[in-house]
Amino acid sequence: MNRESASPLEPGLAGALAINGTGQRAPLPFSPANLVQEQIVDIRLAASKMSGPQRRDFMAEMSLKYCGGNPRLTESVFGWSRDAVTAGLGEKRTGIECIGLQSTVCGNKPWEEKRTEIAAFLCGIAENQSQQDPTFQSSVAFTRLTAQSALDALKEAGVGDGDLPSSSSMSMILNRLGYRLRKVVKAKPLKKIKEADATFENVKKKDREAKGSDGHVVRLSMDCKATVKIGEFSRGGLSRGDNKACDRDFATQGSHTPCGIVDEDSGDLFINMGCS
Repeated sequence: MNRESASPLEPGLAGALAINGTGQRAPLPFSPANLVQEQIVDIRLAASKMSGPQRRDFMAEMSLKYCGGNPRLTESVFGWSRDAVTAGLGEKRTGIECIGLQSTVCGNKPWEEKRTEIAAFLCGIAENQSQQDPTFQSSVAFTRLTAQSALDALKEAGVGDGDLPSSSSMSMILNRLGYRLRKVVKAKPLKKIKEADATFENVKKKDREAKGSDGHVVRLSMDCKATVKIGEFSRGGLSRGDNKACDRDFATQGSHTPCGIVDEDSGDLFINMGCS
């Protein structure tokens, strides 16, 4: 091959050879000589739109098609990294996808991952002052523990200042752990009044008299719950089927009031539904 018949792209690229099954070097079915500059630009543009394994797979395909799977020749023709081409060829040959370590070795880990023992102790503190979402529609626990209160509790437990985050960071840490700052209404202690104490004392007195009497006395506990409207209402629930519900509760078909009766001696429970 003389100098005039060489590829106009780079000297020596037109004579790309591949090793065939007999061990002899044979011309490639496609070589860089088959490409014009506009085609190379288009191939580079297509590769730039990809990333990760998809990009390496595309590089390997172009390397096998035009460069005989030679990473150095592929680098000189298309300008890609020979290491990336080598990785793509290895993935295509073995079928194993390479995973980078950037996500594991780069970046700053969250405070709760770097100090797992302190984070576990913090969760214990928050659990003691938390309440589950009353609607049970999420796993978020509402707590009355503030960020500053959490920091003070950790300091009292002997945690050094160097291991503690700032107050604003503690707020985000509590949110990441699944705790949201909110007043826990049910956890507030009820005010004690003399009348209530007298009522409970009277009930205990009657129970003692019933247990110690010779006659047959049945002790029952009764309580009614909130009235439930009957109708095609969603009540905030979910359904797997194609069911429909009314968006208003005007067309109610009635209402049921559950009433429970418990035998305090045997523990038997009876539930009645009062209709209206």
